[in-house]
Amino acid sequence: MSQTEEDYTQFIQTQPASTIAACLRRDQLLCLENHLPSPLAMHLPTQPCELLDAISKHLIPDTTIPAPIRMLQCQGIISGIKASVNQMSSIRTWTAESTEKGTGIIPTTKDFKSALRVLEYLQKYPSISMLTSKSPFPDVIASVKTQLAFEDGLRAVNHLHTAHKDSRINSKANYKSRRPKRNCYMCHFEIRADEAHDIYPSLCRPCGSFNLASSAISQPPNLDLAGKTALVTGGRINLGYETALRLLRCGASVIVSSRYPRDAVVRYAREVDFGDFSSRLRVVGADFRTARDAFRLVEVVKRLLDDWEGDGRETAGKALDILINNAAQTLTDPVRSETKAIVREEQLEGEVREHGLIPDYGDRYVPKLRGGVGSAWGGIEDRVRLQIAGSAESESVDDHGMVQKGLGPDGMAEDDSRSSWTQRLDQIPYEDVISAQAVNAFVPLILCRELLPRMGATEKSSRPLGYIVNVSSREGILESRNKSASKAGHHVHTNMSKAALNMITETESEAAWKRHVAMNTVDPGYMSAAPECQRADGCPIGFEDGAARVLWPIAIGEREHRVIRGRFMKHFGHHDAIISRGL
Repeated sequence: MSQTEEDYTQFIQTQPASTIAACLRRDQLLCLENHLPSPLAMHLPTQPCELLDAISKHLIPDTTIPAPIRMLQCQGIISGIKASVNQMSSIRTWTAESTEKGTGIIPTTKDFKSALRVLEYLQKYPSISMLTSKSPFPDVIASVKTQLAFEDGLRAVNHLHTAHKDSRINSKANYKSRRPKRNCYMCHFEIRADEAHDIYPSLCRPCGSFNLASSAISQPPNLDLAGKTALVTGGRINLGYETALRLLRCGASVIVSSRYPRDAVVRYAREVDFGDFSSRLRVVGADFRTARDAFRLVEVVKRLLDDWEGDGRETAGKALDILINNAAQTLTDPVRSETKAIVREEQLEGEVREHGLIPDYGDRYVPKLRGGVGSAWGGIEDRVRLQIAGSAESESVDDHGMVQKGLGPDGMAEDDSRSSWTQRLDQIPYEDVISAQAVNAFVPLILCRELLPRMGATEKSSRPLGYIVNVSSREGILESRNKSASKAGHHVHTNMSKAALNMITETESEAAWKRHVAMNTVDPGYMSAAPECQRADGCPIGFEDGAARVLWPIAIGEREHRVIRGRFMKHFGHHDAIISRGL
């Protein structure tokens, strides 16, 4: 019995999304086999909606694919089926009269050249065209019509997220024969100046638009974190500052750690909406170059969580919901700069006290030059301790690293040599090696170990109940080839510390999930550089874009209740990190 339009409409309205997805998958296979599919796709909506979102989750079950891309692929499948239905229907109803009329429309040379370019594109990217060298002509027509169903912008985004496997193969084959041109920072496709995004000159238009859309999901009102608590380490400036601001503006209560807590308070107080979030912000002093401050931070965080619950705040019962291990030691500040910051902290005492954002539990934090580690590393060999003492200019500080009264920053000599980012192994100060390992790996391990019992819950749950994000970088992953320009004998101390941080996620994410805490590593992107490595046109993205990447797995978990854990993530998705080169 033939089905009417009302039958298909009723079927869509009454059947679960899983059943509709199964029918679409069957119709897609029929199209690939050059058989006529059912008209089901003709009765489905073409624009994104709740129905298509539900269908897409069954049609494309891969949880690593972002929701916008999953929706895009779902629309592509439906459009392809529709194109096949129209094509096969037109073939069946083709008449001699219509054929005779068609001969009056003869394609021009330009039309044939355009058609040839399209066919070459479909042949070059089989992941997009779903064609092989043996595909029949109707399949080619259906593939072309599927592409026509996309708007230009959506087609470009689909290309970006579908053709990467094909592009890698093609780029390797043609690399030596191509002249180097500017590449998009995200997709690495070549772009001309007129193809760059208006806001992001280092990105192509599709990537720039994708960056903006993905960034928006971790901003209000798209993300509601009211009642959530978060700890952001290193939240005074740059990436940590922007990350903490987003969390605050989404309604979370946020604890920020900083070497210079008073300066951090002043910076947050300058925000126009400071009055909206000031009651949900606390700033704790901590210098992670010494483990003492890390353990002190743990105790202060626990007491703050208890106090917040006692205030009747809508927190999740003394729980810490979000831990962002952002604090990082890449370059050691010159003594003069560090001394100036310490002096400023003393000067800000009166100005900051009125805000009441720095908790006082009787163990007042005092910033010290080099974190006071000169006296704490008694077990380090004498030669190393002498080097550290020499770099700290001991005549300007006391035995505890405190800046002496009457000594201003003008009395310090700046070291204008190259930073450790460009130094060789034998040139990097041991101070930089040890502090990078302490700040980038040891302290995050302490925080994960000590605070995880205050996160999540062991009760059964299909969604994350807590989040840990370890902010890392690509320097911490293995390269696919031995002579990689991104390593090349430079900044080994940073590379090894970031590799250790990545290993925390890889090793502990499964254990963290026993409490339904989703632990991931995020590379926030190229937002800053050492002074001697600054590009003339600046960095491709800013700290706000980096914050969006850091918060993306949290936004996905809260908005879509989707579990993402144990991943190394870059550009709002799972990055294909190289974990071994093989034999």
